[in-house]
Order: sequence, then C-alpha cells, then structure tokens
Amino acid sequence: MSLVTIDHTLCRRDGICRAVCPMNLFEEDNERFPVFRNGAEQNCIACGHCVAVCPTGALGHEQLPLENAPLIDHSLTASAVAVDQLIKGRRSIREFSDEPVGKTLVEEIIDASRFAPSAINRQPVEWLIVHTPAEVKRLAGLVVEYLRKCGDIGPRYAQIVDLWDQGGDPILRNAPHLVLVHAPKEWVWSTVDCTIALTQFEMSAVAHGFGTCWAGFLMWAAREHPPIGEALGLPAGNGVFGALMFGLPRYRYHRFPPREQARIEWR
Repeated sequence: MSLVTIDHTLCRRDGICRAVCPMNLFEEDNERFPVFRNGAEQNCIACGHCVAVCPTGALGHEQLPLENAPLIDHSLTASAVAVDQLIKGRRSIREFSDEPVGKTLVEEIIDASRFAPSAINRQPVEWLIVHTPAEVKRLAGLVVEYLRKCGDIGPRYAQIVDLWDQGGDPILRNAPHLVLVHAPKEWVWSTVDCTIALTQFEMSAVAHGFGTCWAGFLMWAAREHPPIGEALGLPAGNGVFGALMFGLPRYRYHRFPPREQARIEWR
C-alpha cells in the first residue's frame, strides 16, 4: 500500500497537493488525478502540507491520519493589528509575581509551540520545565559558581557575583519557573529549530498573560559548566539551545518604547 492515497470520489483534481509538496513527490495521471511517485516514500518528510492543503479530505497519508489533523477554524484568525501589538508589546520581564503558573496551561502552550517549523521536519526539540522555584534558584547559583571560576571575569560579571552575594538574583531574577529547549548537538539545525520553537512559546505565553525573559547567562553556562548539565539531566548527546524564565509579571506595562528604525535594503 502506498504511503499516500487519493480518494478519486473526493478529489477535485486541482493540483494543489502537488504544488505545495516541498519534496516534489507527486505527479499527475492521464485524468489529472495526483499520484504519489514510485519510491517517494523514502523522501517524504511527513510535513503534512498535502494533508493540510486538501480542501475535501481526499488525500490520505499513512503517517498523518485525518482524525489527528483537525480542521482550521478560520474565524479565529487574529487581526494583523492585534498580532502587531502583541509583538511590539512583549517585554523582557524581570520582576515576577509569587503566584505560580499552572502546569496544565504550560502544557497547552507547549502543545501549540510544537507546531513550530523545523529543518526537514525533523522535530528535534525537547522541553524541560523547571517548575519549582527552589530548583530555579539552585540553577542560578550554579551559574554564579561558574562565574566565580572564570578567573578574570571583568567588572560586569564581578558586579553580578556581588549582587548575588548581597541576596539578589541577577541570573534568573527570582523567576518562579524556567523552560529550556534541548536537542542533539550533532544536528546542524538544532540552534535554529530550538530558537524558533522557544520564540513561539514566548509569544504564546505573552498572549496568555505570562512574563518571559531569555536566560542568557544560564544558556551560556549550561554549555561550559558540567555541573549545570548534570543538574539538568539531559539525554546523552543533547545540549541546551534556549532557555526562558517565566511567570506572572509583577507589573503591567502600558506603552511600547521606541526602537531603532529597521535597516532595510531592497534588491
């Protein structure tokens, strides 16, 4: 049986599935029905474009059954104005409420974020949620430990260590929660795939009222300081390619400050 089948009673013979396939795996028969090429199974990346674009449900994919591919409700499409404000209004939050974010809501956001694009649809991204504030604090302490061992860390990092010693948290900002994305180090696109997925997590989190901030110090130290890797317990061969502190923001912002004008070159 072919990986892809076409129901001729439903197919409109419009050629859309053939047009959108990124691997060019379809051809057309004498009656203009799409046909999955012989031997195409080995080149299919199961991206789902063909399933998603067919308006009649005529196309069946063995790995992507229609019952697992719900219809899009186009009436829910967000307005361009609302999306633009969401993007412009996003702030890096460094002051968090003590109220925790429920695990169910976090799982819902990850469920949406897993639809982020990845190179050749490999979907290498794995998620680690540090939900316990005390564990977030412990990880921040391990980052400070690494900074202390860096030798000549310079005045900026020395100031960070001093702030920690005075009871502050300049590393993870006393955030109640932390999300990390990790993937195989050997996969050349892991950095890109993880960054896209975590960015979609961030924007969805903002839409749900969360505050987020990219945890740059932790991301850096996780690559260089083995005790942090041990504390995270990642699978062998995986590395951290992104991290966000998150929680409910303590304060609400009312304006988006100006940014530099985009530098654009048209060709």
